[in-house]
Amino acid sequence: MEVRPLKVVHVVESTATGTLSMVCLIANRLAREGHVVHIIYSIREDTPKNLRELFDSRITLTRIQMNGSRSFKSIMELRAYFSRLDPDIVHLHSSFAGFIGRMALLGMRSRSTCFYSPHCISFMRRDISPMKKFAYVMLERIGCLKRATYIACSESERDEIWRSLRQRATVVENAVDVAALSQPEAKENIQANRRVVVTVGGIRTQKNPRLFADIARRLIGRGLQFLWIGEGDAIFEKELREAGVEVTGWMSRQSVFERVRRSGIYLSTSSWEGMPVSVIEAMVVGTPPIVSSCAGNVDVVQHMHDGAIYTDASEAAILITRILDDRKLYADMASHASSVARRRFSEDRFFADLLTTYATAFACRPV
Repeated sequence: MEVRPLKVVHVVESTATGTLSMVCLIANRLAREGHVVHIIYSIREDTPKNLRELFDSRITLTRIQMNGSRSFKSIMELRAYFSRLDPDIVHLHSSFAGFIGRMALLGMRSRSTCFYSPHCISFMRRDISPMKKFAYVMLERIGCLKRATYIACSESERDEIWRSLRQRATVVENAVDVAALSQPEAKENIQANRRVVVTVGGIRTQKNPRLFADIARRLIGRGLQFLWIGEGDAIFEKELREAGVEVTGWMSRQSVFERVRRSGIYLSTSSWEGMPVSVIEAMVVGTPPIVSSCAGNVDVVQHMHDGAIYTDASEAAILITRILDDRKLYADMASHASSVARRRFSEDRFFADLLTTYATAFACRPV
């Protein structure tokens, strides 16, 4: 890449969960290495109240609300911002920002090189009709009028982008701040706490809380505690509580890490994912994940090595019981999960892959 500091603009509409985690990681690392970083963001219901505190003080944050009802206005505001700043790199995050951002750049006489990370592209959703999926694919194809380098977070996402759009994507697997998750002592009180089955995330359709409740009901009387860290849909939350699941509501990031670290199993019931950051974080702290066999999950976990993969509630219940009751299997799986995740999903690996992707696109851009 160029020696001089780069001007990089990240555009993110989905300022929550895994997408926000990855934007923070990229932006803060770029700022620490001396690059000029701008964040254009939207506010959503699940956006953390301390958003400014999550970013390096050298990063400039600008709010441009991006949603369907003001799409044209958002495009014009982004276009004016890009024209004024003339960045070297525009990196778009999430499907909506990916569309709005590319439309804003379309036809501009700019030196900017565009990158687009969908973080689980819209048409991977499993809760939409064939007609709506078709509409999402068509919008993505319109977005392709502006050339951008697709950055997929998993092989599943890369393959779906190729199947639906015939666009090549570079895979840069997600990462976590391993240092922030590390503790000098070993995972404490494993024997006392491993009867806790935990998950983290918004209580919404994607995370399939009904499946989580179903699994919890199947294991009533086995001495297990089921814990959902997060908040969201009131109807789903009621169903979870009726199944005996403790729902904590929102918790600070550090508190989440500590609850997951002290739990025995991380249970993902997602219907679809890009590459789940919460599962990776659980692995880093030595909490073995048992995950549904959806896209994203299957890209992270190696079955019966550093976690387990199931296809339905019955199989999930069997796996939870088997792994928790077998001390050697549990200890081996916890150890493998932590060692694999710390190597494979480190910030240094991620940033090296991202810089290579940036550099390759720079080398190929017109002069």
